[in-house]
Amino acid sequence: MPGFFVSFRKTTWVSLFLIIGIPFVVSFKQYVKERSPEEFCREMVLENITEIIFSLKTSENIISIKTAHADSLLILEYRQARKYYKEIEFFIEYYSVFDAKYFINGPLVPKNEIEFGPIIYEPQGFQVIEDQLFTKDKFNSEELLKQYKLLSQKFASLFEYYSTVTLEQANLNEALQLEVIRIMCLTLNGYDCTINKESLTECASSVSGILKVLGAYKNVPVDGKVYKKAKDDLNNCIKQLLKDTDSDKFDRLLFITRYLNPAYINLTAFLVSMNVPSSQVNYAVKLKQVSLFNISNLNKQHFSIYRYDTLNNKAQASLGKLLFFDPLLSNNNKRACASCHKPNMAFTDGLDKSIAFDNKNKVSRNAPTLLNSSLQKLFFYDGRAFNLEEQADNVFHNEQEMKMSKEDIISKLKQSSEYKQLFKKAFINSPDTIVTFYAVIKSIAEYIKTLESINSRFDKYIAGNYSKLNKNEINGFNLFNGKALCGSCHFFPVFNGTAPPMFNDSEFEVIGTPTDSTNKVMDDDVGREAVSKKSIHKFAFKTPTLRNIALTAPYMHNGAYSNLDQVLEFYNKGGGVGFKFKVDNQTLPFDSLGLTKAELKDIKSFLLTLTDTTNLTSKPKQLPKINNSKYNNRKIGGEY
Repeated sequence: MPGFFVSFRKTTWVSLFLIIGIPFVVSFKQYVKERSPEEFCREMVLENITEIIFSLKTSENIISIKTAHADSLLILEYRQARKYYKEIEFFIEYYSVFDAKYFINGPLVPKNEIEFGPIIYEPQGFQVIEDQLFTKDKFNSEELLKQYKLLSQKFASLFEYYSTVTLEQANLNEALQLEVIRIMCLTLNGYDCTINKESLTECASSVSGILKVLGAYKNVPVDGKVYKKAKDDLNNCIKQLLKDTDSDKFDRLLFITRYLNPAYINLTAFLVSMNVPSSQVNYAVKLKQVSLFNISNLNKQHFSIYRYDTLNNKAQASLGKLLFFDPLLSNNNKRACASCHKPNMAFTDGLDKSIAFDNKNKVSRNAPTLLNSSLQKLFFYDGRAFNLEEQADNVFHNEQEMKMSKEDIISKLKQSSEYKQLFKKAFINSPDTIVTFYAVIKSIAEYIKTLESINSRFDKYIAGNYSKLNKNEINGFNLFNGKALCGSCHFFPVFNGTAPPMFNDSEFEVIGTPTDSTNKVMDDDVGREAVSKKSIHKFAFKTPTLRNIALTAPYMHNGAYSNLDQVLEFYNKGGGVGFKFKVDNQTLPFDSLGLTKAELKDIKSFLLTLTDTTNLTSKPKQLPKINNSKYNNRKIGGEY
């Protein structure tokens, strides 16, 4: 068999070049000494793509000639292709992010983004092949052939594109940094290899790709000591990843804190030392900031459509805090934003569903926390708002919430000399000094951006205080991001569905939530389908943050579960499908996670370490006076 396979691969090489016409790529190693990092990177990318296509074409032939031991040979070729892909993932995810998500390495669910139009993209690429090869009794020759052909065609087109695309040093530097973040927040938790659980080997390949490119940086003026430190740290990462490739047993928290975070810091320090001007891309991550990667390293303005309107944000946030707690902004002067988002409850209200405007009925969904809520791209459980300002606008106009018009809000506020002075100060030298609706929602948004919860015991641990977590809590984190696969939807470090490393997408999941904790009937709220009008989004809801989860019960979009044990058991059983609900488009694994009671307890203990409301629970001592005295008996935070 080995002799046959060698001959077989040689035949496939010839077929490959005859079929797709790709010229042979000479090994880039001999050019390292004389080529720039950009030239070296292009050569490496083209060579790896050639190797990927070779493995895909080899796989096609294995299926076509129905060779013995086909399944083993296909898995071998798959792993080869993945190795070469992961080495250049930093490049493809940077220069071809749409192709990577929709045609190469996207999740195993149909995809549709409203901003990209009505097209629904069926699963395609590596993860479909992985599902076929590594899921028992799922091998389908016809489907595999289809996927191999589509994927090789896509890589062939990328080869042609990358042969001529202009590469800049700034872009290359950013791509390398973003790949470390991708490893930390996505690849390490099994995001794109949930079935074969080979994330550790794949992470090692990704780091190896970074190191190969860094090897060419010695041809440009660099700080030798910083350069060596960055390379040494990355090499240490590879050693740790390959020491024991059992994904379920790997100590991810130790790896992140002792190896990967230091590698990121030193890689960033090296790249910053080169003094290469930044690209003009506005990233969510502050890539020039040489610090431990955590929430404080995220640019909150990135998540606002008004990202460049940054003048006097501090004064606007102070004004926004008053507006947030002021029932003047409601139709009956008895409801405030704080009615449903109470500071002492991590800005939730402790109810399954919030009290409606009529003070009798309830609104349709649970009130989510506002802590760290600015770190996402879509708002409300169904994602119908694109920024905090639009969300506030929706709430004011909602008949069940504030039941208020723009005109009435402005009219009331203009009856206050205090408010007019505050607006003038917060929006100095702009048209909004006269009190506008934009100024109202912008101020509230700036206040919500200050609700930054980044000082939990977990945060202190990853910052270097290793006494803050005990053995069970550490094990809980490792289970969360390993065996339990929680981290493949609730992404580190925000633990919501805003997908790193670009943080440009807010992800939605279909989990089959029941109406209540009896788990007998599935909730009929269609979720995002009402917004997108796409059946693939039926019952889909935005993935919320798990930070401060100890304070935000009851849980789920409908408040179905009163405690964390119920939530964990729901996921452990496989979501709605595990309770025999008909959820054809469920995005959770259908099978039980197989977690023991002790493992569930450890995951819960980890989740409880994410609590932090430091300096976030204060209310205004008083509200601005209104010239019309009938408004001056209003209660801070509203009456209900």
